[in-house]
Amino acid sequence: MTRHIRAGSEGKLSCRDFARAAALAAATAALPPTGSIQASMSAQFAGAQAPPLSPAGEAQLQTILARYGKRLSDDQKTEVKRLVGQAQKTSETLRSLPLDNSDEPAMIFHIYRSDRR
Repeated sequence: MTRHIRAGSEGKLSCRDFARAAALAAATAALPPTGSIQASMSAQFAGAQAPPLSPAGEAQLQTILARYGKRLSDDQKTEVKRLVGQAQKTSETLRSLPLDNSDEPAMIFHIYRSDRR
């Protein structure tokens, strides 16, 4: 049965519908790729050699393998190494962005309360 996210009477999304949509998006993102997508991804990564990990990345990989290595296949261990390298590259990019102490966040979260107008 397909359930659609519905907006309230005013066209606003309720907290319950938002939580349902967020959980659905997270679950969908966690699903493994299937079919031709998986074949194209494996072909893409088969030819590319992963760059060597930094000492921090290697330590993180060894921690993950020590904790979960018995339950992972060789392919999964290779994928974990690739993901650690990808996360390392992303974190290096974020660290390279210069910030001052006075820089404010791009968005400030404000809770909507119906009793306040």
